[in-house]
Amino acid sequence: MKLGFVGFGAQAQENLVPCCLTLAGVEVLGICDQNPARRQDALKMLPSARVFSDAATMMDSCDLDAVVVACYPSGHYEIACQALDRRLPVFVEKPPAPSIGHLDKMIESARHSGVTTGVGMNFRYASVTKRLKALCEEQVNSVTLRHFCSKPTTPFWDHTCLLKSFLYSQSIHSLDFLINLCGTVRQVTTVGENIGERIVLTIVLTFQNGVTASLVTSNTCPHFVFDFDVIAMGSRLISSSALWSITVSEVGKAYHLDEAKRWSDSWEHSPLASGFERSGYAGQMNEFICAVREQRESEISFASVRPVYNCMAIIEEQMAQPVQALSRIAS
Repeated sequence: MKLGFVGFGAQAQENLVPCCLTLAGVEVLGICDQNPARRQDALKMLPSARVFSDAATMMDSCDLDAVVVACYPSGHYEIACQALDRRLPVFVEKPPAPSIGHLDKMIESARHSGVTTGVGMNFRYASVTKRLKALCEEQVNSVTLRHFCSKPTTPFWDHTCLLKSFLYSQSIHSLDFLINLCGTVRQVTTVGENIGERIVLTIVLTFQNGVTASLVTSNTCPHFVFDFDVIAMGSRLISSSALWSITVSEVGKAYHLDEAKRWSDSWEHSPLASGFERSGYAGQMNEFICAVREQRESEISFASVRPVYNCMAIIEEQMAQPVQALSRIAS
C-alpha cells in the first residue's frame, strides 16, 4: 500500500505517518508540504520518500494507492477533490470540508467515482470507546459527555465566526462520539452563550431509538477534558475520564464480602500500551487501508460524518436565534 501525504506538520509527523508505518505492507512514497523546512523534515524521517510542494504534482508523479490529507484545514476540500478527480482513495483529517454543502459535493463525487474515503475521527477507535461499546451491549439509555478545552478563542481556519471554528475543531469529535455510540439523531436542542471569546454550550441530542445524550462543552477550561457517564442496560453506570480509564457500577451486583454498595469495577490502560492503539489512530488508519485494499466504503467515509455536519449546522442556526433555547428535528 503506497501512500502520499499532503501536509507534514505536527499531526502527520507525530501521529499519522508513524502510525501508518506500523501497519503491515504500508509504504510512504511521497510527501507534499509548501513549507521547505517541513520538506526537509520529511526527508530526515523518510529518506527514500519523494517530496513535493504541490499536491497535484505528487499525485500525478507517484504511483500512489491512496492519499492522506493532513495539511491546514482550509486546503482539505480542494485537495480531497483533486484526489477524487483522479479516482484516488483519500483520507482527510478533520474537518474534511468547510461546510455541509462542500461535504455533500465530496460525498457525491466519491459515490460517482467509486472511491474509498476516510475522515480522521480517531475517537471512534480509541481503546476506551471500544470497551464502552462492548460494555453497553447495544443497550444505551442515556449519555452525559463533558468536553472542555482552552481554544479556539478567536476565529481560525479561515472561518470568520468563532462558534463555527469551535464546532469544526472541537465539537466535531464529541458529536461524532455520541452519534457513533447512540445511532441516528432525531432532534437537536441547544442552549448556551457565545459572547466575545467565551463559548459555553449545552447540547441535547435525542436519537431515533429513544436514547438521549447531553453534551456540555466550552472553550473556558485551561486543559482538555473529555469525560462521560453512560447509563446502559437499565442498571449499569459506565464512567470514563480523559479516554484513559473506565469505571463500571451495577445495581444488584455483589462485590467483596457480598457488599452491593460503594463498589465498582475499573479498568485503565497498561503503561506499555501503544499510544496509536490507545488514541484510536491505529484503528482509523487500519480501517481506511483495509477498505482501500478491499475496494469498499470505509466505516469512516465522508458520508459517515454527514450526521455530525448536520448537527453542527443546526447548532449554528439555533445559536443565531435571539432566544438561544431551541429545538429542531434533525431530518
